[in-house]
Amino acid sequence: MAHDPRHGDGRQGAVHREPACEGRSCDALQAARERRLPSGHEVGEFYFTETGDTNATSTENPTAGGWGSLFKLVQASPSADTGKLSVFYKGDVVHTGLDNIQFVSDDELLAVEDAGDTLHTQRKALDSGYEWNVVTDYSSAQPIRFLAQGRDFAATLDSAFAGYGKNEGDNELTGIHVSNGDAGRDGILGAKTPRFGDDRKWRMFYTQQHGENRTYEVTAASKSDSDNSDNSDD
Repeated sequence: MAHDPRHGDGRQGAVHREPACEGRSCDALQAARERRLPSGHEVGEFYFTETGDTNATSTENPTAGGWGSLFKLVQASPSADTGKLSVFYKGDVVHTGLDNIQFVSDDELLAVEDAGDTLHTQRKALDSGYEWNVVTDYSSAQPIRFLAQGRDFAATLDSAFAGYGKNEGDNELTGIHVSNGDAGRDGILGAKTPRFGDDRKWRMFYTQQHGENRTYEVTAASKSDSDNSDNSDD
């Protein structure tokens, strides 16, 4: 997930295939490479997720990335031979298993969890989606939760009856996607700054994977909705 602070442009990368590897942490890095490497545009910052071990008892949690992280890569250009890689956000038991990632505006970055059944049980919480602002220092701050995942009927039955021998697992958040629907060359991810909430052409979707496998659309609140909420006595 690329971002150019010089142009205020939250740019996303094109698909880039890497050799397959095994293990959850490896899969998360491969997915980031596939979806979010620079697409040829000049960029300054590139963001990707590292899902982590998705287990509350992992010995890697405290100091070696077991809780997962958001990473930031800074380069002069996509073809630069050198750059600076840093941890933009270090995960914890509440914010972990970060997987799919997407810019929603110039500076607002979304990521959703795929914590897995084991960690769901350990922390007594299902997956959530969070929003970061790339100009914020998260060494002493936390992201905003914009989505809390539950279980649909099919996943609830799977959980209660061990999946009848074919358990697909709890629902997970996946496929967070922001697009203006342009299927042409100018619509490739990263060619334009997402303007969700400001331009009706930009729409957001996510999939409640497993169970009933439903895809949902997220709509921005209208100004009248916000005004009514601000004036509420509740």
